[in-house]
Amino acid sequence: MKNTLIVGWHQDSINLYNKIKEFPALGYNIKGFITLNKFEDKIHHKNVPVLGDLSRFEALISDLKIREVLIAIQRKEQEQLHEILTICERTKTHYRIVAEVYDALFTNVTRDVFTDLFKQRELGWRSLMDFLGSLLFMILFFPFFLVVAFWIKIESKGSVFLSQLRVGKNGRLFRLLKFRCVTKDRKDLDEFNWDITMDSGMTKIGSFLRKTQMEDLPQLLNVFKGDMSFIGPKPESPLFVDVIKQQIPLYTNRLKIKPGITGWAQINWHHEETIEDVKEKLKYDLFYLDKRTLKLDLKIFFSTISALLFGREH
Repeated sequence: MKNTLIVGWHQDSINLYNKIKEFPALGYNIKGFITLNKFEDKIHHKNVPVLGDLSRFEALISDLKIREVLIAIQRKEQEQLHEILTICERTKTHYRIVAEVYDALFTNVTRDVFTDLFKQRELGWRSLMDFLGSLLFMILFFPFFLVVAFWIKIESKGSVFLSQLRVGKNGRLFRLLKFRCVTKDRKDLDEFNWDITMDSGMTKIGSFLRKTQMEDLPQLLNVFKGDMSFIGPKPESPLFVDVIKQQIPLYTNRLKIKPGITGWAQINWHHEETIEDVKEKLKYDLFYLDKRTLKLDLKIFFSTISALLFGREH
């Protein structure tokens, strides 16, 4: 059982507690509530006390060895969400948002802690499909890899692959692989800059790979190694993640699963150029995080294949 706090003290948070107690298999040991209003001692629900307000939140996480926080605040309390998430991030405490504020910030995106029981069952077949699928595609594409590698080496000096530092599941860093499309290795590709141009010094083979989006095929190696999945959020650079999470605390939620070669956000939204673009794309990532099913994965897969065949962006 994992020690848990519920942030919020109102009828909705009480209902959440009552519902959790109906499902012991979820593994929550509710230690108490945190109020966002004025704290009054000796208030409790079914012997579960209100332990304090946000001023005591961080200390209680440490004292009670809290492993998870369920954020059940109301729409009128959403201004305090940033402070709550900052404390959770600083203490490295896992959190879930299970309140209407989530929909207020990200329309049509709903988080439900009880879907975890079902998602855990999916982990086995997803990992197996990633492993076997990446192995099969690497064998099938091996002749193509050789031709592209030969062409890249003939057309320009430098390595065949481009290695970029990216943030994976739970913030773990890994090296993402792509075919090199420019005349020389770019040293600034791990940096974050809205205005950076990716087309400077493009080679002929690089232009073909970029247009057909086949420059990402070496990421099959990342999937095979377990750094990535076929389908998931776009892998981003550490500097990009550091900048964005300061402005959008919910951004780190997308790091709860492996990044993917393609994904729901990639096929529904264009490349990010502004912080507003990132917010819009995040809606799709969070929708996928909550709703991912085999049916949705197949839809993403076939949409991506269509984009590759007909040259549409995804």
